[in-house]
Amino acid sequence: MRKLLWIIGIPVVIVLLAVIIVPMVLDEEALVRIASEQIEDQTGGQLAVNGEASISIFPKASLSMTEVTYSMPEEGTEIDAGSLHIGVALMPLLSRTVAIESIAIQDLVLTTVAADEEVARAAEIDTSTMTEAELDAFYALRDEARIKAGAQAAASAIVAPLALEVADLSLKDIRVLTVDDSGDVISELQLRYFTTSDVNLEGRPSPLSAHIVLADDEAPIDIVLNGSITTNLDEERVALEGLEVKVTGATPEPITLAASGDVALDTQIAELNLSLATGSLEGQGSVRYASFESPQIDATLALTELNPALLVLAGPDAAEAMPEETDESSGDGSLPLHALRMMDTRAKLTIDQVILDAHTLENVTAELRVVDGVATLDPVKATLHGGAISFSAVLNGHYNTARLATEGDVSGLDVKQTIAALDAGMAAHGTANLGWSLKGQGRTSADLTESLNGPISFTTKDITLEGIALEQMVCRGVALVNQEALSAEFPADTSFQALEAQIQLTDGVARLNPLTAQLASLGLKGNGNFNLTSGDLRASFRAQLNPALGEFDPACRINERYADVRWPVECKGNLEDDPAGWCNMNTSEIIKDLAEGELKRKAEEEAGRFLKKLFD
Repeated sequence: MRKLLWIIGIPVVIVLLAVIIVPMVLDEEALVRIASEQIEDQTGGQLAVNGEASISIFPKASLSMTEVTYSMPEEGTEIDAGSLHIGVALMPLLSRTVAIESIAIQDLVLTTVAADEEVARAAEIDTSTMTEAELDAFYALRDEARIKAGAQAAASAIVAPLALEVADLSLKDIRVLTVDDSGDVISELQLRYFTTSDVNLEGRPSPLSAHIVLADDEAPIDIVLNGSITTNLDEERVALEGLEVKVTGATPEPITLAASGDVALDTQIAELNLSLATGSLEGQGSVRYASFESPQIDATLALTELNPALLVLAGPDAAEAMPEETDESSGDGSLPLHALRMMDTRAKLTIDQVILDAHTLENVTAELRVVDGVATLDPVKATLHGGAISFSAVLNGHYNTARLATEGDVSGLDVKQTIAALDAGMAAHGTANLGWSLKGQGRTSADLTESLNGPISFTTKDITLEGIALEQMVCRGVALVNQEALSAEFPADTSFQALEAQIQLTDGVARLNPLTAQLASLGLKGNGNFNLTSGDLRASFRAQLNPALGEFDPACRINERYADVRWPVECKGNLEDDPAGWCNMNTSEIIKDLAEGELKRKAEEEAGRFLKKLFD
């Protein structure tokens, strides 16, 4: 900011000197020489005019210079301007005061050598290629640089070269370059135009418009802004009023921002009220930007949806580090770890809708903290498929093998909505409750998902499986044992009085042990495996039958000889298959067991008769 003020101040100093000198002699070269000496005494910088310098008094007092160079060797800063022009009101000159009517600067290049090349290049480094030791050094260096920059900013309060009063200010085709010690460009900011009027440092509002480009060979970010600022140099604060910003290139769709609030120039802290929109996303709230503090961004936002465009609020480094969308068929499921490492954000979020693959979270409230690649969500509360969900999650991307830990529960989950969202080949209705505590690690999203392990509890209420006639399947087996044929109509669906499971998730496989189910006519208890990736299900049960089963059909009445038998039920299938064919009763095993039992019973009876005759 101080350097930019000197850009404007250089021609103003010259005009001030002209007020004193012009009545005596009109000598442009002498005037420029005196101005250079004055500027060097005050700033240590060196001014050179390699082109033409001209001063006119009538009909309007003005100064024009071309090919102007201003350098500050100790700070590694150089300014080259194609042309500078300043116009002042003529009448105030008679009383030796200056009322600046206009300042125009065109084709200016401000070049600054990075104070620390390694820090300056940090934003361009792909941290996903670093070793753990290199990442530790990266985080430490960034923290050190932030503290150092904050101390320097606090110690160097902005000192205005003069009390600036300008009717019209125009900057055109300005480039701000940051270079390394070899002169290679690290970053480039282009100011295509900047116009404002009634420029002052005394607290009067100044309308402005600007077009800024953050240059990048692959994806430049284009920023157009309009609004009003009020600058109070005594307090070193700038107030933004009705500032409207449109950003193109940082996100798939342009994002528009409206902001108002205060910016502290010495500490570089902005406290803004903000509204934003991009595509179907709309949001509003407050954001605090603090360049030298942690968190650098502290936001409270109400949003209509969650969108990667929000990374714009986390700064260009985070937005540029976000990976491009990839073709799912390629199998590239890279985690956005580099983007996370570029963020230092705390946020309280209220979001109408968050879409996660096939699932939609509604009325979401969440607290987020991201720093040094670790993203913590705690707590998150929302509505999911008609149920209430509450959970916490930590994605630790501090190193390249990311670690995920999450725990929570959902109650009153609408099973019909959930299955429809999963697009599974089955249908059911009722409600379910889930609780989990899971951990995993990996370098891609697929690895992370497949490595998840931990316990999951599952309970239900009033569950009905549609298209699965479980009683009919059991009755068919019993009728076969009874050597009779079924004749009754059976319900096409199965309603459970209870359905529960304790699940252990390991390497992408859910191990159900035990899995219990209770129907009016029978109970089931068993275990099984469900593969989350393939959708394959395998389970084995033992069914305990009760006399109510015979009410469906006389052929499946329960004989006292096998009332206590645990009838084997085997289930095997895939979510994409017809669930009606998943399960079957192993009647051959029952018949074999019953036959062996009958032979044993008859043998015992014959042995009993023989012993009785023998002793009689």
